[in-house]
Amino acid sequence: MIELAAAWTYAHAIADRAEAQPLRWMRWLPVQHKYLGSVERFRLLRAGNQALGKTTVALADLALHALGEHPYRPCGEAGEYWVICASWSQSIAIQAKLHALLPAARLHPDTVYTSARGFRGKNPAVEVQHAGGGYSMIRFRTTQQGTLNLAGATIHGALFDEPPASEAVYAEVVKRVLSTGGWVSIAMTPIGAPIQWIREAASDGRIWDLHQPLTPEALIPIGSSRPRRLGDGTVCDQAWIAQIEAQTPSYEIPVRVHGEWEVRTTDRYFDVFRSSGDRAHVHTHAPGGDVKLSLGIDHGSQPGKQIAVLVAVTESSAYPRIYVVDHYVDTSGAATPEDDAAGILAMLHRHGLKWRDLSFVYGDIVHMKGSVRQKSNADLARHLCRRLGLAPDTLWPQIRTVKQGRANQRGAIRIASRWLYHQAVRDEGIGVHPRCTRLIEAIDRYHPDRDDDYKDPVDALRYALDPWIWRQPSRPTATIQVQ
Repeated sequence: MIELAAAWTYAHAIADRAEAQPLRWMRWLPVQHKYLGSVERFRLLRAGNQALGKTTVALADLALHALGEHPYRPCGEAGEYWVICASWSQSIAIQAKLHALLPAARLHPDTVYTSARGFRGKNPAVEVQHAGGGYSMIRFRTTQQGTLNLAGATIHGALFDEPPASEAVYAEVVKRVLSTGGWVSIAMTPIGAPIQWIREAASDGRIWDLHQPLTPEALIPIGSSRPRRLGDGTVCDQAWIAQIEAQTPSYEIPVRVHGEWEVRTTDRYFDVFRSSGDRAHVHTHAPGGDVKLSLGIDHGSQPGKQIAVLVAVTESSAYPRIYVVDHYVDTSGAATPEDDAAGILAMLHRHGLKWRDLSFVYGDIVHMKGSVRQKSNADLARHLCRRLGLAPDTLWPQIRTVKQGRANQRGAIRIASRWLYHQAVRDEGIGVHPRCTRLIEAIDRYHPDRDDDYKDPVDALRYALDPWIWRQPSRPTATIQVQ
């Protein structure tokens, strides 16, 4: 009993020391250890998403500099360091990771941190005690501020979490470290932003490029013979890697899983979508009971480009179940907004629905603005009001314009496309009525990197699903009988 009590006390002492000095107790993966040991001033850590701890080790490297305790690189005196994120909302999670790495006893006494808002202040920052005396400042910045707001400071180091918004922003930050002999690092998965200039800089040696594909060997911490485990006990081995690959669109696997520069060329993004055969996504098994109805509208003036997709969404399980009920398509390319209004209302009438039965309506931005062939949400709403006998500007639900807020962030199309992909992976995650031939063909041939005839129907489907992709407030349900 005495031995057990002693072991318990010893275990608690180790846990307390790990909590007090988290950086000293980290078990680094090989690529993380190599990054920490590099002496290059301008560095790139390139790997897939959420597997090899890019952000964690990059923040640890920055924190060790700020604390004056880096084991491999000269630290100098206390200084100023930047963590540069794509947006303030993204920075909250990054701030949480940094807070978990910093020793609490070394934080400035005035430090205020909350998990919901990060570090205190309109421009979040934290001061940490430097081993040589004084305090280093770690500031969070965003590339949304642009190059001018990044100018004017002298700093000792900067970390870009994910690709910089542009080469100009990166160059501006490099200028800030020249007089201090400081450094600039990028930790990224090469997707979702223009990265050709980064590739060229890495190729000609201006940026040191550390690339690590996701392999079983890469997941074994230094000094261990066993792969790392996730918080739930999952072993990160070859089977786990295969599972990640299976959940990723095939053409994105090289970049999103393995951090390569190029995506794989393929004709089908939705390679899991089955239009026929066993467990086909195309069927007539519409959901029963209460559903939320949403209409997505993509504007165009060529044959098949003006399209409205009607979806029914059931929210009775952890993930929404989506059924594409019908779609209106201007096959001629000559339809006016008045024709489009008549066609959409006829589609709703086919299923015994009225406009007010819709929970959400989302339409694209103005098409061919100012021309005689202009298509817009306002034009369509005006003609819908006339046909429904409503006073102008009283249509409800209104047609909201997409590409606002989070839906307008960098990489939003890819985020939404991946969301749709994972819906197709799930059993009964998405179904399409056989009458929706234009959409079915488009899903079979869609690719987010192409602007072709298959883009518009998938765009309209994404718009209809905006509330679920971006998790916006819900609206009342309706009952539908698919005709």
